[in-house]
Amino acid sequence: MTALLAVAPLGFGMSSAAQVLQDHTRRQQPPPTDQNHGPAKNAKRGPRAIAVVEFLPGGGTRLVPIAIWIDDRFYDASLYAANPEPMAVQPQTVYQATDYGEPTGLFTVVTPKEVNGSWVADGRWTPHLAMDEKLAQQAAKQPKQKAPSNSDDDRPVLHRAGSNSSSGSGNSGATSGSSSNTPPPSDNDPDRPTLKNSSPSTATTSSAPASSAPTPTGNAPKTTEATQTSSSPASSNDTNENDPSRPLLRRGKPAKEADQSEPAQASIAKSPAANGAAQVKPVSTNAAPGHHSYPAVSDAGKYEMRSLLYAMGSSERVDKSQEMSALALEDIRKFIGQRKTPALPKTATITDYDLRGFDLDYSNSPTLVFTATLPVAGAKAMRVGDFNYYVTVVAREDINGTPIKIFSSVTDSNHLDAFSRMEIIDAVDADANGRGDLLFRQYSDTGINYGLYRVYPYQMQKVFEGGSGI
Repeated sequence: MTALLAVAPLGFGMSSAAQVLQDHTRRQQPPPTDQNHGPAKNAKRGPRAIAVVEFLPGGGTRLVPIAIWIDDRFYDASLYAANPEPMAVQPQTVYQATDYGEPTGLFTVVTPKEVNGSWVADGRWTPHLAMDEKLAQQAAKQPKQKAPSNSDDDRPVLHRAGSNSSSGSGNSGATSGSSSNTPPPSDNDPDRPTLKNSSPSTATTSSAPASSAPTPTGNAPKTTEATQTSSSPASSNDTNENDPSRPLLRRGKPAKEADQSEPAQASIAKSPAANGAAQVKPVSTNAAPGHHSYPAVSDAGKYEMRSLLYAMGSSERVDKSQEMSALALEDIRKFIGQRKTPALPKTATITDYDLRGFDLDYSNSPTLVFTATLPVAGAKAMRVGDFNYYVTVVAREDINGTPIKIFSSVTDSNHLDAFSRMEIIDAVDADANGRGDLLFRQYSDTGINYGLYRVYPYQMQKVFEGGSGI
């Protein structure tokens, strides 16, 4: 009898711990479905394409497809539904670029092309100006026209020309996504997601007219070149264009009707200050001059946009830089101790860094992202160039405002085959759930790809890895 009483508290404690874990897991899952009527309303949305708009040092812009969010899953946008170009870079697809979650401009795909086995797109860049915001507010006050009746009101579509996807509400309800590079459904499936031009007369292919932006001359970072090739099978040519249930990406006006009043070269200088917040937004200390990258979303659904910036004053930024630099140096020294790579001087300091502050969940609790390059004088790389350490640290603050590390990644010039160098691009609401995810560009010895990471209070989890850069 005594033994039974002694075991009872232990069993109760294990049951409580299991219940806590079960409740935490349940909160990360998509909302439940209605057994009688199928998925709950807004439980699944899509497609929602995630890409990066790059402003090249020599002038011009280009778009790199990364991921497609559809049916509560991420797919590799550089491969998805290729015919021959992937769905995400079909001509006249429109992307809303964001800077810390706020609109900074529109990129309209004109000419998709394959470079070194990777798909990119040239196109037209139109910066977001203060006047655009006023016009949007005035348009929102006007009575809305009644949409045509459609028996299938829940069919997934992306933003089309003339609609406003940056206002209104409509979250997907999903709080997490599963990483997958699975190829798209069978080409013989009439419901497979494909894009559709605004009218048959404006249909274009990969041989569309040349973009108004100059042809890209290359990306600023030249660590490696991407070698990933597209392996997605070409879709059939007899796809049902009239199927109202197939998902569509946001489409724009034909090239001849698009606004050509803002050349791409002139917009490069204006784009960082498009929303008037350039004075408070940090600028990377290790970014190549004249090179900018923005995350971009193509989605025909209506969703809310909000700032993901955690603003820091000058004194706070200095303090956080010192604290994050100390965490980074500690991790570099651990890396050296495990692999016996070139040692650091005792007085080593990090001067080439980029510190970002994000409010990812609208809680006014900062997520700090610190990326840095630390050269070692006298040490040579095994291949070419000087020897560098590369470090990325992500931290959350405790109740005293002290950064607590939740993620770190360290590599060096000789270990890019085993550990990728991570470069923060920005935060983006990848699945329209109202929460920001961190988007990184990842460099290895074989090429460039991209990673989406979801931040929790005590950890950071990768939810997608794919795409390919050049």
